[in-house]
Amino acid sequence: MRYFNRESHDYKFIDKMVAGLVLSGADAKSLRVAGVQFKGAKVEVVNGIPKVFNLQINPYKYSRNQEIDKSGERKLLLNSREIAKLQSYRRQKYMLIPIAIFLQGKWFKMEIGIGRKMKKFEKREKIKKEEFAKNN
Repeated sequence: MRYFNRESHDYKFIDKMVAGLVLSGADAKSLRVAGVQFKGAKVEVVNGIPKVFNLQINPYKYSRNQEIDKSGERKLLLNSREIAKLQSYRRQKYMLIPIAIFLQGKWFKMEIGIGRKMKKFEKREKIKKEEFAKNN
């Protein structure tokens, strides 16, 4: 089971990283069944704690008395070296974008891409190269 961020195709990544995702029980069940929306999702490091913002996990329909987190803010699990690396990239004006959420064993992981948004002409060149490679 793997959920991809369609907006990640608009970015040119220089590095990728995998982080653990902190979820409640209902969120984890919902990810297994219902899915997730990445629209406008981004990763930031706030007070030394990496968090993903605007990640909308559809509510689990069988959960009772469950408060739904509308903010879409969830913590990421990284070691101190990886957090320092993310902060360094962020100071260099790189964007931290969630690329995918996947299941590894029984844990949900998030793949984070570090890069910059492509310009329109760069996107066209990328599409031309892909089409050329596909036809030959």
